[in-house]
Amino acid sequence: MAKMDTGKWQTPLGYYEKAIQELMHMQESLQGDFKTLENNYLHTLQEINSLTTKLINTQESLDNNQKKSQEFQKKLAEAEYITQTAQQEIKLLKNMINEQNTNCQSNQELAEIKEQLALLIELSKPKNIFQDDVATQIIQSISGLQEQVAQLADELTLVSPASGLDYKRLQELLLAEKWHEADITTYNYILKKSERKREGWLDDGDIKKFPRHDLRIINNLWVKYSEGKFGFSVQKRIWRECKKDYKRFCDRVQWLLSLEKNEWRKYEDYNFSLEAPDGHLPSTVKILGLGGGNVGWLEHRLKIFMSRY
Repeated sequence: MAKMDTGKWQTPLGYYEKAIQELMHMQESLQGDFKTLENNYLHTLQEINSLTTKLINTQESLDNNQKKSQEFQKKLAEAEYITQTAQQEIKLLKNMINEQNTNCQSNQELAEIKEQLALLIELSKPKNIFQDDVATQIIQSISGLQEQVAQLADELTLVSPASGLDYKRLQELLLAEKWHEADITTYNYILKKSERKREGWLDDGDIKKFPRHDLRIINNLWVKYSEGKFGFSVQKRIWRECKKDYKRFCDRVQWLLSLEKNEWRKYEDYNFSLEAPDGHLPSTVKILGLGGGNVGWLEHRLKIFMSRY
């Protein structure tokens, strides 16, 4: 049997069949190698694509960072320019104050400086972690400017260009909530400007001549430090709500002890605290003559005074 098999392969047909089998085995082997190569190629291609994407993203990130850096440098230059401008304007304003030339133009320039400082703070806000230190330094550097502006604002709003009076003492008393002393100081300021200390009250002409600018300074201080409870503007609002009826108005702010009896409250019995009703202070009726033997003219003067504010 073995001899027959051996002999079979020795025939041309046998060699042919054997060659076919070997070719088939070779084909299967090549197909396997090709499949492996194909898989390796696809995996390598995926890695290449992934690397390409990362490179593109990295390049975009670098481009963005460069662009942000350029923008930040530009804003930093703008911030430095604004700082220098603000410092120059503050210096000019200080000179104006020293020369007692405070006026509306000064207030306008102060408002412009405040706008510049607000812009400077906005420009100084960090856009990424690399800018934190620089932004912090800028913000710290303008804190001094803000303090100077606050101080200038006080000086510009506390010294009246109309009368030359400095209302800083009134501010200090109101800030300390010393309402009684603040009311007496307000009374003395007004009488001093009107040259009516001896009389102790204002007549019609004095009321009409008293500078509105000073009235606004006094009012703004009272409104600010009482958080809207006291002040001439508060009194005027209540005056209008009372239909300009002076007795109803005086009763509402509790200057009247009894509306029915027409009994006026003594000045020493005023409520010098934030528990007082709205508009109770400053004691406008004291300025206009209550307690000075001129109660009969009080209604008339009160109407004039309210028209001035």
